[in-house]
This record gives sequence, C-alpha cells and structure tokens, in this order.
Amino acid sequence: MLTHVASTAAAIAISIASAQSHPPQLSEVRLDSLEPNKDVEFIELTGVAGTPLDGYAIVVIGDGDDEIGPLALDSGVIESVVALDGSAIQPDRSLLVHASGLLWMTPDVVADLRLEDVDNITVLLVEGAKCWQGQDLDTDDDGALDVTPWSAVVDGIAIACGEPGVVSEWTYAPTLGPSDGFPVFHAARCTDTGEWRAGGVHFQPGVTDSPGSPNPPCDGSLCTGDFDRDAVVGPQDLAYLLSHWDAVGTAADLNADGFVGSADIAVLLSHWGDCEL
Repeated sequence: MLTHVASTAAAIAISIASAQSHPPQLSEVRLDSLEPNKDVEFIELTGVAGTPLDGYAIVVIGDGDDEIGPLALDSGVIESVVALDGSAIQPDRSLLVHASGLLWMTPDVVADLRLEDVDNITVLLVEGAKCWQGQDLDTDDDGALDVTPWSAVVDGIAIACGEPGVVSEWTYAPTLGPSDGFPVFHAARCTDTGEWRAGGVHFQPGVTDSPGSPNPPCDGSLCTGDFDRDAVVGPQDLAYLLSHWDAVGTAADLNADGFVGSADIAVLLSHWGDCEL
C-alpha cells in the first residue's frame, strides 16, 4: 500500500512539474465565417492535459469600435478579457473557448470573445491580468503598448486584414495576414512545425478547422515517426524529434502526453525502418 501511495504521489509530482515547465499555448483562432448569418468564432488552447489555468487569461486587443483603427486613433484597446480561473487543459490536450450558438462543439469555457472580422486584432495569453474591456493600452497609438497590466505574456498571435498602422490598427504580437491581399478569418498552429497558417474564410470543421480536437500537421507524414515523409523512419526523423525536445503541441509528441520527451523516442524506435504503405 505504501509503495502504491508513493508511486501515485510521484506520478502527480511529475504531472505538476510537466505542466509548470510546459505552459499552455494558443493553437487556433477563428474570427468569423463568410456564410450569411453564420457568426462562428472561437479560440482554442493546447497544453499538457490537466494543467490548471488559474491565473491565466485571454486578452483580445483591437480598436474598441467598428471604425478603422489608425483613422480613429484608437489602436490598442481591449475588446475582451476572458479569465480562465477554475478551468484546466482537457484530456484531449485542448481548451475550447466560445459562446457561438452556431458552433456545436461544447465549449470548455463560455465567453463572448468579441473577435472583430475584417479588422486587425491581437490575441494574447497572459498571466496575472488586471485589465478590463475598453482599456486603452496604446495611449499614443504608435504600435507599442504603453500599459501592460499583466505579469507575463505566455503566448500571442495577431491576425491582420490590412497592413498594421496603415490600413487598420496596430498589432502587438507575431502577425499573420493579410493573405494574398485578403483578410484572414482563421488561424491555426501547425502541430508539426509550430508555425501559424491562415485557414479558409468559411468554417469547415475537419477540413480547415478543428475546434475540440488537436490541429493536424501541416506537412503530414506517411507513418508514425516519418516526419520527413520519405517512407522510412530513420536518423533524420530522430533528429527532428530531438530538435523539438520539451516542445508542446508538435507532431513530435508521438505518445500524446503533451510534450516531447524520452517516451516519444521509444515510440519512434518501435517504428524504425520502412513504412508499411
């Protein structure tokens, strides 16, 4: 009995340590869908299953109105703040946030995200947020935040419909878009490369959108561990896995425990050799 209790305590300690060293991150954002009367918007996080999100918040920054940002001189205004206290990363390693009646996937956190489409927005995942909707963080509208009412920025992505500070308001995180001159309505982080890519203007679950489930890899693979898609699991694939060591939310997480580690090497080695095509 004492051995069982000790092993259970050790497992819990490892889980807590993993969650602390592998913080959650943003994985998917949809602003809208172009179909008439189909207002679909959501934000999804990914991370180690069971990670508590007390102290975390999603902060959406835009212009605070329906006008074009630079002309109205109101860049850096908070559109919404979603406190994640009391929630945790789900067993499928995700957390889905939305309040859209047209999105049938049950949200883990219900919140009106106020994601303006055809406008530049910034989505931040922060710790220790002490801010509110309508607060102006870029008081002189120069593209740099003058007020940062949080203890740390954990992750961030900005989605642009036009050149920041020229056609629309400023952005305050790595920026995706515009895409070939068109506004971006959907952004998803690739599980294999970690980069953000623009999705379609239409909401297509299972095609471009994956709310409630992990994002697919952008480059794909032919069999488990075949990261370079040469139909062989070999040294190059091992090198890829090692280059993502300790990373969260990548295709190198072969055993789906939330991060890349020694267990994933064991999975890769068990598939070593030619793929069975």
